[in-house]
Amino acid sequence: MLGQLLTVWTIRLALSLYVAWLAGWLCTRGPRWAVVARWLWTAGCVLFVVHVACAFHFYHHWSHAAAWEDTAEQTQALLGVAFGNGIYFSYVFLVLWVLDVLWMWSVADPLKTPWPRLLVHLLLFFIAFNGAIVFEAGPTRPAGIVAFLALAVLAIRAAYLLWQSKETAPQAAFPTPDS
Repeated sequence: MLGQLLTVWTIRLALSLYVAWLAGWLCTRGPRWAVVARWLWTAGCVLFVVHVACAFHFYHHWSHAAAWEDTAEQTQALLGVAFGNGIYFSYVFLVLWVLDVLWMWSVADPLKTPWPRLLVHLLLFFIAFNGAIVFEAGPTRPAGIVAFLALAVLAIRAAYLLWQSKETAPQAAFPTPDS
């Protein structure tokens, strides 16, 4: 029971911090946000690492083969096709998030976002969306839908503000709509 609670709640909290970070990234550009962003992003990443460790310990007994098989069973039940290689998306998500946290702490201005980092975040978003909505049931799915719809509204707002600011003066590239 404890293992199940730890596994479920570490991912819920990690994804909540992920959503909070994305919302702030789309809306906020002040120097105070840079400090908060680093800590939100880092805490979310740490929780995700703990989630992966809990899943491997309590569910897969530290076996990649067991994790692969479980992933195949889940995709078979959901999509009708056994696809265990989906576990590699979780591995990629883990590695990219850790690397992004390291990058964020290594730069003076974590609010500047080079285009390769945008690609990383698109991939992270895709994986988080699938993990929280497509492959999840229970209260996580509706909460995920609400969170992702809110993020979509914020992204549209950020794009609109960027477009509007380009009408009046040259500005930096997305995602800095308030600059």
